[in-house]
Amino acid sequence: MARAAGWPGRSPAITLRLGGVWLIRALGAYVLLQFGWWAYLLASSGGPREQWMVLGEGSVFAALLVLGLHRLERNMRRERVRLARERNMLLGVTHELKTPLASVQLGVDTLRRLALSDEERMTVLENMQSGVRDLERRVEDMLVATRLQRKPEVRAEVFSWGSMVQEALGRTAGVADGRVRLEGPLSDAYEVRGDRALWTLAVTNVLENALKYSEGEVTVRANVDSEEARVEVEDQGAGIALEDRQAALSPFVRLQEEGAGTGLGLHLVAQTADLHGARVEMKSLRPAGFVVRLVWPQPH
Repeated sequence: MARAAGWPGRSPAITLRLGGVWLIRALGAYVLLQFGWWAYLLASSGGPREQWMVLGEGSVFAALLVLGLHRLERNMRRERVRLARERNMLLGVTHELKTPLASVQLGVDTLRRLALSDEERMTVLENMQSGVRDLERRVEDMLVATRLQRKPEVRAEVFSWGSMVQEALGRTAGVADGRVRLEGPLSDAYEVRGDRALWTLAVTNVLENALKYSEGEVTVRANVDSEEARVEVEDQGAGIALEDRQAALSPFVRLQEEGAGTGLGLHLVAQTADLHGARVEMKSLRPAGFVVRLVWPQPH
């Protein structure tokens, strides 16, 4: 899983908004001072009745002004965080789209310029096909993220939980390199009702993260009964720090500044779970290892 926390450097737009926060504070302080001064003058020139009126109405106005300024500042800070996340996403997308495209282009150039044996040609074609699959996956992640931002209803269909997990395992076969071990049999007999495409993408993302950010064997456990459907992916990596786990489920957040990644993978997992009334559980193992568990309670 993605690990070390770190935000990118501030862009001019973010710096401008940060300066805007201080401008709001300065203007708010000036307005409050002026208002207090005029309230004092009015109260001093009148009797007790006028003084209480100025105090009461003035307090309401001051409270509303402070509340409005606080909300405005909070919204500006949220906008700053959103821009930082989108910048992370753009950096990740640029890298992840260029890499498979470069692989395909290299394969085309190789086939065009060199006289290859049948075996070498097959190897080049397999590399190109892998690049196309990788590109397709990244584009699919972005399209699904856009769809989930609109908070859609679940596209409910009855499907086999076991075959869905098998499909996710098949999608990662090209990068697994024999590292994935399926623990226990997967039966197609047990069926659930939900959005199969979203669940397949979610399980695939969990598997890809485990393979990408750990070394050694990755163990997959999946089962379903009348109570719940579960998928558990255990790797031998360092895992995600407890304080970073909530942030890891947010969109466009990469906990690791270096390397590839759009910051969408775990967000799509969390969104899929939320839409289905499921939950995402994370647990660090000792002395090493990390588990991501998807638990989906089933209706009786």
